[in-house]
Amino acid sequence: MKYIVKTPLTLVGFVSMYIFGGGLLSIASGLTHLFTSKSVFEAVMVYFLTEYLPPTSIEDVIAQVVIGTFTAGFLWYWKTAL
Repeated sequence: MKYIVKTPLTLVGFVSMYIFGGGLLSIASGLTHLFTSKSVFEAVMVYFLTEYLPPTSIEDVIAQVVIGTFTAGFLWYWKTAL
């Protein structure tokens, strides 16, 4: 729990979780687009556009940090505690 709470409060942790969360969201967006549109080219384009373009609002930045923090915290707990 301490990992999830304290990591985004540091500059390095915030940036790390922002990058990690952005990667997770871009993969999810690309896969979702692949399964709904049935076009590999469009799915790859959506993946690269969401991966390399910065978010457009503060809510997007916070969402990336929250998703990255909870995913990294869960993976850390799963690998060390279980």
